[in-house]
Amino acid sequence: MTRPSCRRARRGAALVVALVTIAVLASVTAIASSQARQAAAVVDNRRSQATARAMAESGVLAARAHIETRLREAGADSTQRDRVFDALLAGTGSVVQDTVGDGVFATAVVDVSARLDVNTAGADGLQQLLATVAPPGEARRLAEAIEAHVRGDASVGASVGASVGASGTIAGATSAPTEAMQQRLQRDSVVAAMLGRAPASRVMQPFTSLDELLTVPGMQSTWLDALAADLTVDGDGRVNRRAASRRVLAAATGTLVDRPSRVLVIARGWRLEHVLTREIQAVFDVSGAELRLVRWREQDR
Repeated sequence: MTRPSCRRARRGAALVVALVTIAVLASVTAIASSQARQAAAVVDNRRSQATARAMAESGVLAARAHIETRLREAGADSTQRDRVFDALLAGTGSVVQDTVGDGVFATAVVDVSARLDVNTAGADGLQQLLATVAPPGEARRLAEAIEAHVRGDASVGASVGASVGASGTIAGATSAPTEAMQQRLQRDSVVAAMLGRAPASRVMQPFTSLDELLTVPGMQSTWLDALAADLTVDGDGRVNRRAASRRVLAAATGTLVDRPSRVLVIARGWRLEHVLTREIQAVFDVSGAELRLVRWREQDR
């Protein structure tokens, strides 16, 4: 091979090596760029999650401060306090909405004492309300099953939930175990009173969400949907007669009051231009001009 031919061959080999090197570098750059974008997306999502939660928590605190301020301004004047609650709970119950940097929160308030509490209503109250959407027999069986779950009475639960027929009816259910349970509860209350003690709580296994009622044998989602606005798991046994619906008042078995005894603050937070939303539900006892936290729930939306 002549000297010029050797030079051309070496140049050709060098060109091939250069092209291969460029291709490898381009592939490495593309992979690194893709990983960088993925890492940036993860960081951005985590930032959005942190911002959404911080905004939702800020919403709860802002709503609480707003309500307490209004109640302090009303003082002991019952008429003014009624106006405060009427304004807070009118329409959608929207209380506070604000933007902090690139975060946003919005809050709403619900008067849970205007609803029938699943955990304290008792079988008779639940039956009365359920009978507005379900056949009388089914309403009674469902009420007993719910009551059995709440009171932690395994024998009643087994009896009521023995079997569910094709039509959704519950077979093998009787009211005798419930009557026996009520007799035991009355006996325990009498003994506690004689000893000067407060009666033990009758709520052993409370429902923590209305969706849990769908686990009760025979409960139909259409019935629960129809009653959702009249039921709660966050009440304290008292019913606000000024705000409760007629069927809640007809089923109420607890104490009737003239203004909310408990309120639910629902706060949602999010980051601007991001779809991730954090929701916090905080239940408060209303004690004078103070809101005392009872329950706190969080979920992503």
